[in-house]
Formats: sequence, C-alpha cells, structure tokens
Amino acid sequence: MVLVDLGTGALVAEPEEPATVLEPSADHDALATAAGGNAGPVAILFPTFADGRGFSLARILRDRLGFAGEIRAVGSLIPDQSQFLLRSGFDTAEIADRDAAETWRKTLSLIGRSYQPSARNPLPLRWNASSEAAVELGRALAATDDLIERIKLTAEHIEGRVAFSTSAGLEDQVILQAIAKSGVVKAGADFDVFTLDTGRLFPEVLETIELSELRYRIRIRLVSPDAREVEELVSRDGVFGFRQSIDNRKSCCEIRKVRPLNRALEGAQGWIAGLRREQSQARADVPMAEWDAERGLIKINPLADWSDERLNDYIDANGVVVNPLHAQGFVSIGCAPCTRAIEPGEDPRAGRWWWESEDRKECGLHVAGSETSAESVAQGEKAA
Repeated sequence: MVLVDLGTGALVAEPEEPATVLEPSADHDALATAAGGNAGPVAILFPTFADGRGFSLARILRDRLGFAGEIRAVGSLIPDQSQFLLRSGFDTAEIADRDAAETWRKTLSLIGRSYQPSARNPLPLRWNASSEAAVELGRALAATDDLIERIKLTAEHIEGRVAFSTSAGLEDQVILQAIAKSGVVKAGADFDVFTLDTGRLFPEVLETIELSELRYRIRIRLVSPDAREVEELVSRDGVFGFRQSIDNRKSCCEIRKVRPLNRALEGAQGWIAGLRREQSQARADVPMAEWDAERGLIKINPLADWSDERLNDYIDANGVVVNPLHAQGFVSIGCAPCTRAIEPGEDPRAGRWWWESEDRKECGLHVAGSETSAESVAQGEKAA
C-alpha cells in the first residue's frame, strides 16, 4: 500500500500511522472524539467504492467539528473519486501500489472543474488554478530581465519543492550560479538540484558537476536509470543500437533519461530547465513558464529569451564554472556516444544525434504534454 497526497498527486514518503480509524457507520460521538484533541491522522474506511458514507463523515469533521488535521481515505477506492475526496475534506488516500498511484496523479492533474464550492476548497479548480499560476509566473518573469530576480520570483510563486535538472551545459551552469547567488536556498526555499546520470556521460560532465558543488555549495544529486531496464535494452538493441533507428534511439532516451527524470520530478511543484528559444527550431516558442499537465507541475525556463551573446557575456562577467568540452567545439552536450563537436557555422544542436534530421532532435525530456500553451503564456508576457 502507498499513500497519495490528494492536493499534489505526490506519494507521501513516510506516512504517519492513523490515530483513529472510523467505520462508515460511525456516529456523531465517534466523530467528535476523533476531532477533539486528536494528535494524528483520522482514517475513514470505504468498504466498497460505491459506499459514499465516508464522504459525509469527512465533511462533518471539517465543516461542523472544525477538524484541521489529516483525513485519510482507506479501502476500496478508484481514481475517479479523487476530486470528490478532496472536496469532501480528505487530504490523502491509501491505494494499492505505485502503478495505481501514477493513475491517481494523472487524474488529479486533469480533473479539476466543478461548479460548486466546498468548505475545504472554495475554488476547487486545481487544474485551472495551476494553469493560471503558470501564466501569472510567466508574466512576472517577463517583466524583469534580471536572472537573479527571476530565480527569486520562482521561489516566491511556487510553494513546495522546485526541481532543477542540470546537464552541466552552459545554460544550466548559468542557472546554477544564479540560484547560489540569489540566496533562495539559504533562505529556506526547497530547491532540488539533480543531474541525470545516464551511464554514458562524458567524464568532463561529472567533473563539472563535482566542481560546481564545491564552488556553489549546492548539493547536486545523481539520478540513475533502472539497471534492469538498461540491461534489457542493451540485450535487445545492442550497445549502439540507438543508431539503427529513431525508435531505438527514443527507447534508449526513454529508459536512460525520461523515466529517471519523471521519478525525480515526483512531488515537485516546479521544474526549472535551461531551454532557450535560440537553441533550435523545435524550441523557438519556448515560454517563460508553462503548466505541464502530464507531470502536474509548472515548468520554468528563466533563460527562454536569452541570446547566445547574452549567455556568454553573463558567463564571462560572473566567472561561471564551464564544462571544458565547450572549448573543444561541443555546444549542446548529451551522452558521449550521441554527441560530437560542431563545425563553425553549424546549428548549436547539430552535434546531437547527428545522423537524424533536425526536426526529430528531442530526447523526450521537454516534450511532455503542456496544457498551458506557448501562445497563452506569450500573451501573458506581452500584457506585463
């Protein structure tokens, strides 16, 4: 059994044992006892998913008895009930396993409209609110061209964990330096910095990560793929099978990068990335901020409007730690077997998967379903 947070869709790492367990037939005295001075979660049992008495019990605890602690749904539940549980006053739900939890998370991110308010959630439009929050943050970021200020605005606008996935490329090194310089981590902001250790990184990348930790005093954790999945991939396609077809390459990226990223982003409210509009044709419309409905978070691209010149000027002016591969002609750096140095005048991402056409050069990390379109955020930016 695992516990899912109905407010965020995230798994609860170390759930507290319930102080009280209420049957659906619990009377008012049992509810009053549970609400009065209770030091732990109150669990309400659902014998079958069709038994709706638990919803009423939670509503009574919240509305009539003023209970402010955790109310947990336990028993026979289905993802379609998630919003009803949330609106009735439940905080968490105990469900079968992690696979089921993923279905619940997606349901919570996609279903959020209701025309009636509830005592716990007077504006229960969770999906809408998150989309609007992305547009609002996009406006705020576009209103300043100062990167440090953009980092601070991100910390102010997003409650909860903000993940930053770094590849140790130029853009990510600039963002890492700005996070350190902004002081948001020292001030208590929950910024989680990590890199995807695919098992095929250049040694220079790992050296840059280690040097950056020492310079900026920020922990950068390594997120690795599932060893069994990698073993099965190599056994099926071969060590360099990703060069045989687009499907093979995407499978490799999926296992070594996309799935580890999704695991690392579980429970995060925000995700900072180093995307810029000048990087490639596929990224020409990258917004400052967007709502990623599939992952249930706001994705922030604080360098979206930066030019190559501005990026390099910032690096020079601030002494940013730079991956030595850049001096060797590597502009966009991925896994070693899939990256080459580029020639003068070539597109910056020409060295990535150079055997493929330009319009196919994405690994899948930045193509998840975003409900807030680039156009809607751009309109927000123009209105600022």
